[in-house]
Amino acid sequence: MPNRLESLDWLRGLMALSIMLYHFGGRNDAATPLGKLGIYGVSIFFILSGLSMAIAYDRYIKDLRSSANFFVRRLFRIWPLLWLAVFMVAVPAYLAGNPYSWSTIALNVSTLFGFVAPSQYINMGAWSIGNEMVYYAFTPIFISAYHYRRQLGNLATAATVVIGFLFAFYFLKPSATLEVQWALYINPFNNLFLYCAGLAIYYNFRDIKVPRQLRLPILIGTIALFFFYPVSGDQINIVTGLNRVALSLISLAIVFAFYKCPPTLPKFIGDKLEQLGIATYGVYLLHPIVLVMTNSALQMFSIKIKYLPTLLAISLTIVLARLTFRFFESPMISFGKKLTQTGAAIKLDKQRSNASATTDSGQAN
Repeated sequence: MPNRLESLDWLRGLMALSIMLYHFGGRNDAATPLGKLGIYGVSIFFILSGLSMAIAYDRYIKDLRSSANFFVRRLFRIWPLLWLAVFMVAVPAYLAGNPYSWSTIALNVSTLFGFVAPSQYINMGAWSIGNEMVYYAFTPIFISAYHYRRQLGNLATAATVVIGFLFAFYFLKPSATLEVQWALYINPFNNLFLYCAGLAIYYNFRDIKVPRQLRLPILIGTIALFFFYPVSGDQINIVTGLNRVALSLISLAIVFAFYKCPPTLPKFIGDKLEQLGIATYGVYLLHPIVLVMTNSALQMFSIKIKYLPTLLAISLTIVLARLTFRFFESPMISFGKKLTQTGAAIKLDKQRSNASATTDSGQAN
């Protein structure tokens, strides 16, 4: 597996923070920055996910066995923390006399809700995880198409764009609010083109080098386009019609800019954003739970200070996300990799270990 690209982790961290702020107090107003990021922060996650899967698994997925192993690895990445998050919501709901049905819990812990009932998610924001599981199921097909011929992969991506246009121009109605049409919006096929666009960025631009003098203008320009794009009213206005096309293209441009035109950040800031980006999954899943627990604790002690719940919840979420990644998620990811390691990979790891041992011995002498 190639090393992580820290600039993509920076973008993940920024999007996780913006979505957390949106859930903590952002308005459903398309004109506000958080109103846009509440929707397109997740869209950028989908694009990043497709790009990251292409970077990580381009040389790994070659046949049915490696495709099955890929999906197993994704299960070990997604399921453990999701199970913990479902437990942290379902148990209090049961104790409060408002239990979730066993079928709903089963759909969530198995992530099958993404395939059969996208709106039956338990945790806030978990609909996107259900979408991701659907996209992972298609990933070997799309990567194989790009392996066979790049034009074939692009044709498959174009087909998903057409499906996305059907949602933006036909299925979703600008005359009704996004809240009313939420179940339709979170249909995995509505956002599939974003994930596939991430794959397309890798296979079409992986060998492209942007001149250094153009990198900063491209980066600043794409971000400025997003924030100053003129739109107002309900968020349905940013997911339908030409606004959907424009903001999706701008989101793609932002991901491309962080991929090929990474900014130069002070080490302290870059390290913090990278750590936040690596723990993004925990930030995304746990922040609503942490906010509820924080509010309950402050109410118990009759503490009423404006913004204190939000500030505490943000801080505690980041700390908890980093801890769960280090001590819970990371071991499960490693176990999934070991479980699906091929004989050739095991042999390569042994060769690397022997080479490392020889080097260490030489250095010691």
